[in-house]
Amino acid sequence: MFRPAGFYSDSEGDSDFDYDFCYNSTETKKDATRTEYSPPVMVESNDDLLYKAVNEANLDEVKRVLDLDPYLLTCCLRQGWPLLLLACNEARFDIVKYLLEVRRLDVNQAYGLSTALMMTCASKCNQEDVLRVAELLLEFGAVINCKDSYGMTPLMFAIVNDHPEVVRLIIDQTSLEATDNEGLTALFHAVNNRRVEMVQMLLKAGAMVDIVNRRGYTPKQEAEFRGYQEIADLFPSAKNCFEIPFKYLGYARYQDITQGNAESDLPGYYQEIGLLLYGMYSDQHLAVFAKEDFDLLRFLTLTDDDLKSLEFKLPFERKKILFGLMKFHRQIWSKRSMKKFSQGHRYDSYDILEMLGNHLKQLTVLHASLIHVAQTIPGEALKTQFAPELDSCLRKVNQLQQTVTSFGEEIKRIHSLTAPEPVLHITKNRCQSVRISWFTQALKLSLLSAVVSFVVYKKLKA
Repeated sequence: MFRPAGFYSDSEGDSDFDYDFCYNSTETKKDATRTEYSPPVMVESNDDLLYKAVNEANLDEVKRVLDLDPYLLTCCLRQGWPLLLLACNEARFDIVKYLLEVRRLDVNQAYGLSTALMMTCASKCNQEDVLRVAELLLEFGAVINCKDSYGMTPLMFAIVNDHPEVVRLIIDQTSLEATDNEGLTALFHAVNNRRVEMVQMLLKAGAMVDIVNRRGYTPKQEAEFRGYQEIADLFPSAKNCFEIPFKYLGYARYQDITQGNAESDLPGYYQEIGLLLYGMYSDQHLAVFAKEDFDLLRFLTLTDDDLKSLEFKLPFERKKILFGLMKFHRQIWSKRSMKKFSQGHRYDSYDILEMLGNHLKQLTVLHASLIHVAQTIPGEALKTQFAPELDSCLRKVNQLQQTVTSFGEEIKRIHSLTAPEPVLHITKNRCQSVRISWFTQALKLSLLSAVVSFVVYKKLKA
């Protein structure tokens, strides 16, 4: 053993601890005491117990936990859902009935816009249990026409999760034209999930077959694209489908932007309706307005009663359109909307026609906004609240009428100095008068020829 210099020992049994800082120390180090690790005791919380009781359909345990902690009735459990929605999603009939009858929970309680009926229709449990819970919820007044944050309705959930009996239960009480955030109706969901029986039920209930999704496909075209021929054969033939007129899709004639021959022949601006509906996330309803031949003025002055008459059953569908119209009318009108003549620029007749058409369109929009204000605010309140503004507006309208009248008189004076009608201006009346004149001349010529022939015949015979 090696030792520090100058030290020695006759004992060969010295330990290394003799030379650890204190060489002559006879004390030895004690071993550290070891403690055994004991894991913490896991105690289940009340919400864990309640969640476990719902999964196991243990009604007695649910009652016991709720008596200990009534706060769990309305709060979200650790798994993220309120108790009622969790019980509905697990299709626990007895627990749902206890919560509604004894605990008096609101059947339309929502979490993230999801309701108990939605969670029931989205359940993966046995179809019979799901049907019993759905019937129970409807007995307590569950709202059917509602949407979650993704735009899904209870009917759509029932179709996606293959609950045909639930679909049959609620199909007569829900809107078949409601769309989700992807623009898909219940019929599209039935086609995409290959639910043949549900497609038959929806078609029998009157679901629209001419509505298109964001890819431009109808439900029948979507079925053909996916290769579901047995579903495509269920749809009616194409001749029975309504086709949106082209006037709602684009400008094609000059009558679309300017006034026609008659004063009542005003442009309808049908093309703007589709753009407005697109901004309201309701462009799938364009066919509904096209069937009724809606023009822009009539569309901008829609009321809730008008939408009900168009079979918009869901309140949120009507409110979505009405809210979009209100936002449109609340936009401050800008003078820049009216194009003005600028100096140093040459304009032809088409430029002037386009400007006048734009002015007429702005007047149509202003007219619709005034009608909307009159529909929204009572007449007496409108007069008392906006009396100065109304007086100023009427005064400016009178000035504008005088300007338009003087402008019309000047145009008439200019026309009086020129030809009454352009040479190539052929109207319907002129065509008719030309036909009459030609017929008169031909008749006169025929009579003259007959008289001359008769006279010549007499002379030759004599």
